Amino acid sequence: MENIPQPPSSVENLPGEVVSDILIRLPAKPLAQFRTVSKSFNTLISNPSFIKSHLHRSTSTHDDETLMLIHSLFCFNSTNPITTHQSQSPHISNSGSIKLPQSFNLTPNYNRASVIGSVNGLVCFLLTTGVGFVTPVIHIWNPSLYAIMTVAPYAIVGDGVLDLHYGFGFDPVNDDYKVVKFARMFRPPGFLTAGDCVFQDWLEVEVYSMKKGSWGVIRDRFPSNVTCVFDDAKVSFTGSDGRNGRVHWLCCGGIRTKQIIVAFDLGVEKFSQFSLPDSVGKWRNGRANVLGFLGGKICVMGYDENGNFEVWVMGEYGVSESWVKDYAFSQFGGGIISPIGFTLNNEFVFQDDNKCLGLYDQNAAKVKSFNVTVSGWESIERFMIVPYVDSLVWITPAN
Repeated sequence: MENIPQPPSSVENLPGEVVSDILIRLPAKPLAQFRTVSKSFNTLISNPSFIKSHLHRSTSTHDDETLMLIHSLFCFNSTNPITTHQSQSPHISNSGSIKLPQSFNLTPNYNRASVIGSVNGLVCFLLTTGVGFVTPVIHIWNPSLYAIMTVAPYAIVGDGVLDLHYGFGFDPVNDDYKVVKFARMFRPPGFLTAGDCVFQDWLEVEVYSMKKGSWGVIRDRFPSNVTCVFDDAKVSFTGSDGRNGRVHWLCCGGIRTKQIIVAFDLGVEKFSQFSLPDSVGKWRNGRANVLGFLGGKICVMGYDENGNFEVWVMGEYGVSESWVKDYAFSQFGGGIISPIGFTLNNEFVFQDDNKCLGLYDQNAAKVKSFNVTVSGWESIERFMIVPYVDSLVWITPAN
């Protein structure tokens, strides 16, 4: 009688590529728990190549994308500071699926939080007291793994009130996650004359490396021609796979009304800047432009001087002459919306004239409502939408 092959007695006895193909389809949290099952599972799941493959699958299969709606200045002791919404049905709110680790201890009085950015499933946020000027405490958090770490204090604090700005992103050259910090101090009142800028020159720039677990001062300085930085992006648009390797800020350059984009390359740790399209290149009160990514390319959303809503996409990165207008969003004219940004799935998030959050699917030409209304002090400036990416990226300080 012909011998019939017996099935493997356990998953571990399956061929390695089969095991990998099975495990890569599972969410990050149970996968992390599987590390304790056996040495072979631990070796596979901890392998950087497996982590990257799992991440690629997470970022490329998001037909029904999960979006985290986070109060930009939320309190950890407030009710539902974080809710999640599926892009197919954003009107349904889930307030219990994303939580901070129970072991996370707040620094005394540091209970006001603000999101710096997110990438590859990691969310970087800072904590302050919300009263006066104090040095913020920065954290990097993986919601998938309920894992969080505290970033070491930076060295350059300053002796006065600071105009502080941050960025967070992935450095694909060095396979590292970095926080960039730049600041300037107010000029003493007695040294101000008519027409003077109220700020002093930009201080040295510091960059935190998660791989090294420390801050370092870099040679390059933040552009001296920048007079104002707009830290009001409402969609964390570095929330993709981070292959661009840069973080961006919308700024005023030289002339107060002229807006530019300042970029920081996390690999070579240098700044660059480029101009916006002429029609949306001027800052207007109540008409703030918004940066984002659409189809993997940087874009800007805003209104021209006639009140027409426009979306411009940069065809070739860093080339100001390559801006191309996307006419798919011209229907949102008339000043009836406030643009917020785009999701990983290229859906357009906005606030309408009734202060309600909406999500526009351009492929289906359909608008979906979040069933969330923001009014009064709790305006849209108090929210950030962060794409949730299921991720195995470990939150561990360097040894």
